[in-house]
Amino acid sequence: MRLRKTIEVITYEEKLTGFDELGRPIYEKIKTYHPIKCEIEPFSSKLAETSYGVFIEATNRIFSRPTELLKLKDEIKYNNHLYEITQIVKYDKHYETMIKWVGESDDEE
Repeated sequence: MRLRKTIEVITYEEKLTGFDELGRPIYEKIKTYHPIKCEIEPFSSKLAETSYGVFIEATNRIFSRPTELLKLKDEIKYNNHLYEITQIVKYDKHYETMIKWVGESDDEE
């Protein structure tokens, strides 16, 4: 499998940044990008229905090696666009992940 493209899985972690004047903890959400080598292609909800038998929204499909970073409803950044994972089909040697476009990324990276 030739994996020529890279997507970034976005994860959020709450980190303790200090305490307020009453001694209550203050947390900040830290956004982290995890790169994954993959192949991405256009896809559709109708193709997902006929190929996999699932009724989901999909605009693209990703082929990648198995990884625990891919989880349903997580965000993915690719070419400055944001996507949401709608379905993951797990095979022994690869994953096929369906995603839907949700908008443009506001990140400057």
